[in-house]
Amino acid sequence: MTYKYDVSILMPAIRTHMWKPMYDSILDSCKRYNFELVLISPFDLPEELKQFNNIKLIKDFGCPSRCAQLGIQHCEGELLYHCVDDAIFLQDAIDLSIDLYKQVCTRKDIINMRYKEGGNFSGHTWDMNFWYAHYHQELRQKGIPSNFKISLHHLMSLEYFKELGGWDCRFEYINHSLHDLMFRVQEDGGVLHESTVDVTNCNHFIGRTVDHAAIHDAQTYFDAPKFFEIYGNKEHAAKERIRIELDNWKQQPDYWERRFKGTKPTQYEELLKINY
Repeated sequence: MTYKYDVSILMPAIRTHMWKPMYDSILDSCKRYNFELVLISPFDLPEELKQFNNIKLIKDFGCPSRCAQLGIQHCEGELLYHCVDDAIFLQDAIDLSIDLYKQVCTRKDIINMRYKEGGNFSGHTWDMNFWYAHYHQELRQKGIPSNFKISLHHLMSLEYFKELGGWDCRFEYINHSLHDLMFRVQEDGGVLHESTVDVTNCNHFIGRTVDHAAIHDAQTYFDAPKFFEIYGNKEHAAKERIRIELDNWKQQPDYWERRFKGTKPTQYEELLKINY
């Protein structure tokens, strides 16, 4: 199969003020491979980015998981890299990670694109144990084997992603969808390999601060109970649902009431005024 790009970098996106510095950092991080940036957002592409022919913007007011899954049909890369729009990509890190993918991965394997995260980009490199599911209290569930790993920013075959059906959009935010996908990959025989370097440095908003209220509420009160229902009781819970429907995003509303509360803001600044 012929691909237009080596990698599709995909993210649901609302922080338009971050997109230009984020794109510039990708240029420094991915010099030897060609990439596209696929943004799914309720907002238009800023004028300063319209000159680049490897940026796609898909308009949608749905929840983040729906937006991410919707964006997949617009990706034209051999590899899929899921990330977030408050990330700054580090020098040569994407190149090194694609090198590693080509060296060690079969079509079912994943490169966990390690990241730093903290307020005002103050994060540090996580201990390598961080990437094991049982390092985290909420993931010590009967249905999640103790040797399973997690990857919140993953690099993988786009075709294999589609074969598995991608993310389960019953979860509004993509956090639990990402865990679920990685567990399904591992039940299918795939292996998660850690990137040799941190790939991004991400900002972080705590709890319901700034623009994070809808995300916090969705994953805490709506997504987590559904996740625990799947993974809390039966061993190897993902084995029975390795493959799901790729178009499952169509079952979710095209308007995320939890975020937008009856409005349709046209700019990020307008969004911040909605119950934040």
